[in-house]
Amino acid sequence: MSPFNPTHVSHKQVEAYPIAAAEFQADGSGKVGVNHPEHGYLVVPVPAGFLRRPGAVTEGDMLVRYAPTAEEPHGYLSHSPRAVFEAGYAAIGGQAEPASGAKRLSMADIQSVIVSENYHRVPGSTFMVCFLTLRNGFIVTGESACADPDAYDRATGEKYARANAVEKICTLEGYLLRERLADEAAAARGQHDAVQVA
Repeated sequence: MSPFNPTHVSHKQVEAYPIAAAEFQADGSGKVGVNHPEHGYLVVPVPAGFLRRPGAVTEGDMLVRYAPTAEEPHGYLSHSPRAVFEAGYAAIGGQAEPASGAKRLSMADIQSVIVSENYHRVPGSTFMVCFLTLRNGFIVTGESACADPDAYDRATGEKYARANAVEKICTLEGYLLRERLADEAAAARGQHDAVQVA
């Protein structure tokens, strides 16, 4: 090849989220775990052919979803190394960051409440259970299973069982945050009313 001489610049708008975990089948299909800024940890199924080079997806890469088309009504899914993606795309209107004053949960918030983790594989099966103990003593469980016993890998089973447990923590922490915000709003209204009466 001759020296690099750019001829095109991207103008596409895409959705993109950091990849936290990934598991693939021989045909390149599988599941990709991403950190979503609003919904926390999500597991996204990807179609056959998504992974074209074994080992190509690593933690920190970006899962990229292109705009839906007639051929791809849900949007074409791809992945990009983080540095390559950041060199080619900028966040639209700062959407990568929470709005000023917005209160939402981050993955760091979720991870901060976990104090220990344990795993148990049901004997004679591919069924794995993850036990995450939270700082208040509550235990959240997550599960995973591999359909093909010959393809079972303990580390992968633990990873997806933990991801399943983390999803449940997101729901619990989301409820607690909403409760706090509702209490703060009620207190603010009460204080405002008191000032008006005075």
